[in-house]
Amino acid sequence: MNRTEVIEGTWEELRARAEEFKGCKLRLIVLPLEADTSQTISTEATLQAATRLFAEADMLERKPGEPSHDSYENAFGKVLTEKYRKMGLDV
Repeated sequence: MNRTEVIEGTWEELRARAEEFKGCKLRLIVLPLEADTSQTISTEATLQAATRLFAEADMLERKPGEPSHDSYENAFGKVLTEKYRKMGLDV
């Protein structure tokens, strides 16, 4: 079984390895030039937004829902509650 590899680099870097790829089926995806810098900025912005959202969620008043009349749903809810309590979450 062949394994799939992801190889990145400039055209010149990939062309230098041409012999290695002879006979292989390849897929070439051309990335935009500004991909590296914009990705860093968007990742930082995303992390800041996520931090704000989690802080807001922590300040929300939690209201339990109505108990289900389905015994399977109740049992499943109890299992999930116990799982998340063991993970250290306040449920």
